[in-house]
Amino acid sequence: MRITMHQKYNTLLDVMREYEKVGICLSGGSGSALVAIAAVEALGAENVVAITANTPFFTGEELLSSKDLCKRLGIRLYVPNTNLLMNSAVVTNGPDRCYHCKKCIIDVVRNTAIELGIRTLLDGSCASPEHFAAQEDHNEKVLSELGIACPLRIADINREDVYEIMNELSMGYYVRPENACLATRVAQDEPITLKKIRWIRAAENYIHSLGYGLVRVRVKGNTARIEVAKEDVEDLMRQREEVEVELNEMGFKEVIIDEEGYKREAASCL
Repeated sequence: MRITMHQKYNTLLDVMREYEKVGICLSGGSGSALVAIAAVEALGAENVVAITANTPFFTGEELLSSKDLCKRLGIRLYVPNTNLLMNSAVVTNGPDRCYHCKKCIIDVVRNTAIELGIRTLLDGSCASPEHFAAQEDHNEKVLSELGIACPLRIADINREDVYEIMNELSMGYYVRPENACLATRVAQDEPITLKKIRWIRAAENYIHSLGYGLVRVRVKGNTARIEVAKEDVEDLMRQREEVEVELNEMGFKEVIIDEEGYKREAASCL
């Protein structure tokens, strides 16, 4: 018999009732949003706080989403700063960059929770997440090392379930497309700098302003490779000249539109 989303959500509530007071690692994504919603319903807003690390690697939309959700749920949001650009293991951008990035973020979140007297931290990672193996290994390692609980996994709720449950709860506004951290746009083994992060953010904001939803601007040296959804590639090609002029003015020497469209990141810190 097929388990309904209502049953899965009730299971999640039962998982939450095993805790007393919790801190939510609120990323701005749909998974951690559902964890926060369920925690408030199961434990009461007075027993739930949210913590969102402020980092230059995020687009800014994540923090706005977190603030909006916490206001709606009536819970406190704490926003500790995380200067990932001071972490040499992150900025050298090797194959294990995502592990160091995630660990740095969760360390800051955990320290904030300890200062608040909160011993239980909850993450929004889903059951059977649709991530590539490299990212999943990094994420699992950090969560295991730091003792972070994943209630969605305990309740066997996957990414599609999250979207469906959120819509059934009339919280569909917080169902958002994955927006991997901006560091994933920089070619591996090429140092990550604030200048590159600002380049990427400005370029993506500009292309979003043209009406494109899913956008990635990947950087190698002074070259920008633009990815949009496969169905949007043809439209963007028609605007190639305009886009090239704008990105050249930002400082990019070469601008390439990827004709194959968006490719999911092999590693993500969100």
